[in-house]
Amino acid sequence: MPRLLERIPDRITIRAFSFMIMDLDGANGQPEGAEDLWDLANRASMTDWFLATGNVAIITSQADSWHTVDVTLELWDGQPPGGDAQWARTETTQSYSSSGKLRVVGTAGHSSGNLMNLRGQARRWSVSASVRPGPGARYHEERPPEGLETYRVQFWPANL
Repeated sequence: MPRLLERIPDRITIRAFSFMIMDLDGANGQPEGAEDLWDLANRASMTDWFLATGNVAIITSQADSWHTVDVTLELWDGQPPGGDAQWARTETTQSYSSSGKLRVVGTAGHSSGNLMNLRGQARRWSVSASVRPGPGARYHEERPPEGLETYRVQFWPANL
C-alpha cells in the first residue's frame, strides 16, 4: 500500500488563467529533448489544462483568469490510491526534476517560497493533478477572488 510521505499546502494567485509547478533549476536543468517552456505554455488551454515537461508543469484554471487558489503538493512512495470522487478532473503524466525540489509559481514568477523535496535528483516522476470547486467564492474589492478552485498535485517515482 503506497504511503503519503509529505503534504505541503500552498496558495497562489492565478494570473492569465494559469500557474506552474517548477523545479528550482528551472529551464537550466531540463534534460536534452524536453519541450521548451514557451512551447508548453502555448499548448496549455482549457482542454489541455495540465501539461508537463522537464522541470515544469503548467496548470490552466477552469474558473477565472485572476483569482487565488489553494494548491496541495503531495509526495507518495508509490502510485496513490485512486477513485476519489471529490475531485472533478484528474490528469496524470510524467515529468522530470533535476534538483528534486519543486515550488508552486505564478506566471509572473511569484511564489510563496514553500518547497516540496522529492528526495531524489535528476529523475522522472509520475505526477497527477486534480481540481475541484473551491469552498465558496469570496470576492474582494481590490484583491483577487478566493475560493473558486482547489488543486492537488501528487508525485511518486516513475516506473522506468
